[in-house]
Amino acid sequence: MPRYLNFIKGVVDSDDLPLNVSREQLQQMKMIKVMSKKLVKKALEMLKNLAEEDEEEEEEEGEDEENKDEEKKEEEEDKEKKDKDDKKDDEDSGPSKYEKFWNNYGKNIKLGVIEDAANRNKLAKLLRFKSTHDTDSVTSLDDYISRMK
Repeated sequence: MPRYLNFIKGVVDSDDLPLNVSREQLQQMKMIKVMSKKLVKKALEMLKNLAEEDEEEEEEEGEDEENKDEEKKEEEEDKEKKDKDDKKDDEDSGPSKYEKFWNNYGKNIKLGVIEDAANRNKLAKLLRFKSTHDTDSVTSLDDYISRMK
């Protein structure tokens, strides 16, 4: 794994690798390079999915607020009570999964943008920045650009 993904640990099982080889032989094998590329690709896909899940959750919360205006008053009161309970639960849970990841490993992703030219565009979509729009959370570059005048 590249240096910027040093927080990922695991074991790779492959039938293609010989059992008794030296490190030098492993470093020169093409199979290892292919496996490395696939592992990096898979890791970036997983991070992308995590970031997209958080964005979808935020969008769903906005849609729920719009739908409340169309419902009856009785149903509205019941849902508001449930939403208040849900919001309390969300506030207790704190930041989203990707925000927690970003707080812990954001520097690694920034390092990857610098070091890994092949995956720079994929990594750039994972970047998050603080913004004056919402001082409590971070925003992606695409969201920031969409809010520009």
